[in-house]
Amino acid sequence: MALDAWDIYERLSTLDSDSLSDAQRDLVSVCDLRQEVNSGGFDVYFCAWGGNSSPIAIHALPLLISPEWGALLLEAVRLFGDPYPSGPDERFDYIEAHGLSQALGELDTRFYALESATDADGLLNAHVNAHPAAWA
Repeated sequence: MALDAWDIYERLSTLDSDSLSDAQRDLVSVCDLRQEVNSGGFDVYFCAWGGNSSPIAIHALPLLISPEWGALLLEAVRLFGDPYPSGPDERFDYIEAHGLSQALGELDTRFYALESATDADGLLNAHVNAHPAAWA
């Protein structure tokens, strides 16, 4: 029976991230990004706990989906300057203080175009099925 990346994500996302392997954290971070941005845009992603894993997702996206996805998230994270705010409240305050809503909205449009042009679910499923031991 084929493994499903979203089924694995549902199971792993309930666990403490410190208990996950690197491969598991990579998958969770990518699914967090896709779920949150598709639910309301980058502002929702960054203002929720999912945005905490964006540094992991930047690394994981080129491996699991494509380099363009990682570059887009890196561009979004760079809007926050250095250091990247570690918590949702800090990121919300930064978005408000620096008027990032329009810039994040433009990145949303580009993200949705990538979603439309890419079979991200297919790529994630191919990845999890190529490495079944990582999800046990």
